[in-house]
Parts: sequence; C-alpha cells; structure tokens
Amino acid sequence: MILSHIDILDKRNMQHRVKATIVANHPLSRYGQPVILLENGRALDKSSWFSHRYRVLKASKKEISALLSTGLV
Repeated sequence: MILSHIDILDKRNMQHRVKATIVANHPLSRYGQPVILLENGRALDKSSWFSHRYRVLKASKKEISALLSTGLV
C-alpha cells in the first residue's frame, strides 16, 4: 500500500509518500492485531500515525479491511 505523511520536523509541511505493508505476524502485533510496517522495516504506531498525519493513498481491499480493524481509518 502507499501512505503519505508530513515530516513534523520540516517547517514546509511537505507531503511524503512511503510504501508500507500490514501484517499480523509481527513481534509488535498483540493478539493478532495488524501492524503497519514501513518500507524501512520500522513499525508504525498510533501516535506516529496521528502526529505525522499519515493517510492511505492506495491500498487493496484486504489491506483496507486490516486497517479498519486497527482503528486508524
């Protein structure tokens, strides 16, 4: 899937795009809850999702369903 976000340390408030996947078999996954993994391998938590104003630009139906279960969209 493709996400966009704003770098909160960049005063220009430019949108950045990043590739990501959503998985449930990650060490940070609790009780099978999906975890968003960025292309650099880092997991995206809820506080980062909201503070960096992440949003979904492109996702499959399966990814959207998993995102809905996280409460992020």
